[in-house]
Amino acid sequence: MASLTIAIDPEILEAAKLEAVRRQTSLDQLVADLLKSVSATEPPRHRDNSALLRLMERGPLGDIGKPLTREEIYAERTWPRS
Repeated sequence: MASLTIAIDPEILEAAKLEAVRRQTSLDQLVADLLKSVSATEPPRHRDNSALLRLMERGPLGDIGKPLTREEIYAERTWPRS
């Protein structure tokens, strides 16, 4: 793996260290992940789609089962009329 030396404002460095701690990773890994994300050869749309799918899998709804039929949807949206 290659090494990288950068000059950075001390306040930004401290904020980045805190962010690395919050994410439970090292500062080196945080920078490496950032560089990887901005230099990926995969088109941005594919990265966005895969990120969206990961979020959907982790979401609060999870697998909601089989889709409702047309009749089930209609029954939910009507009310008894007198």
